[in-house]
Amino acid sequence: MSARPRLPLVTLLLIGANISAAFGLVIDPDLALQLGFRSDYPRFTTAFTSLFLHANLIHLLGNMIFLAAVGATVELATGSLRFIVVYFVGGLAGVGLHFMMTKHAIAPPPFIGASGCIASCAAYYSVRYTRLRVPVAPKLAISVAAVTIVWLALQIIGAILKPGESGGTSFMAHIGGFVAGALLSLVFRTPDLQQLKLGHEVLEQMNLRGPAAAAFAAKRHLEQHPRDAKALWDLADAQSALGEGPAEAATLVQILEVATEAERTEVLRRLCKLGRVSTLPVLKRLQFADQVRDEAPEVARALLRSVVDGPVAEAQRPDAILALAALDRDNQPERAKELLQILIRDYPIHPAADVARKRGWVK
Repeated sequence: MSARPRLPLVTLLLIGANISAAFGLVIDPDLALQLGFRSDYPRFTTAFTSLFLHANLIHLLGNMIFLAAVGATVELATGSLRFIVVYFVGGLAGVGLHFMMTKHAIAPPPFIGASGCIASCAAYYSVRYTRLRVPVAPKLAISVAAVTIVWLALQIIGAILKPGESGGTSFMAHIGGFVAGALLSLVFRTPDLQQLKLGHEVLEQMNLRGPAAAAFAAKRHLEQHPRDAKALWDLADAQSALGEGPAEAATLVQILEVATEAERTEVLRRLCKLGRVSTLPVLKRLQFADQVRDEAPEVARALLRSVVDGPVAEAQRPDAILALAALDRDNQPERAKELLQILIRDYPIHPAADVARKRGWVK
């Protein structure tokens, strides 16, 4: 049973509030004077209420197009709380910069508009979600960057034409909001969750088309999300189906960097089956052998054996011999005895040999 889809409640509420304020301004044009921000009489309340009023239809249309097309998708990707912060911090930053530039003006018109908010969103999302495609019409989706360009064009047209103007707009607010959004894009360094979700959907579709398609899709996805565990697993499975042992082993080694403790054992088991555990550094093999010895002794044995059968000059070989002998003492005592004899013969003064003597395993 599929989960019920989330609603972009903040975006819907903001659009509703802005449209309601537009109707209110038509009914009572004096609202611009009462609720707009005045640089000669600055108040925080009007700095906030001014963000819901618009000077004209084009001004409102430009802002709401961007908010409706992009806000919903990105709110679901980045989270409602973060969306609220970007929207209102950008808007208030725009008001603040407008105030700094006009505070000495004589009888300045009240400032109104959500352009600072939208500019903040434009900057933030153009940086964080440039490639994210959003629906704007049936069977038509365009990138966030394209919508941002449309919004900027509408702002310029509105500033030039100014039809039915009932208040003051300010490009300083655009600049202030844009700078705030760009800075917040650096603060909120989080994964592009929506793109990740879309990428996973593509991977699922490619898996149904066969291992070659799955491998190609996984590689393309990993170019943008190199540590995505699902994509790495899909790639390893596809390479296994295609018989690409060396490539599969390389992918499994990558998975070890992001795998959970439960997944790690399965990765090591597959590397052992491929005969590729030697691709791991010796110290890693010893660490992993110690971690899985109780859960998967056969995997631990294979890891240790790969070191024991390696170069005699390997610094960690005596420790591997001792660990493998300890693992085999109960089930394969003769094999453990042979290992201990090798330890004493090849490394008589090594600390591992001293440990074996202290335990009474050798004389």
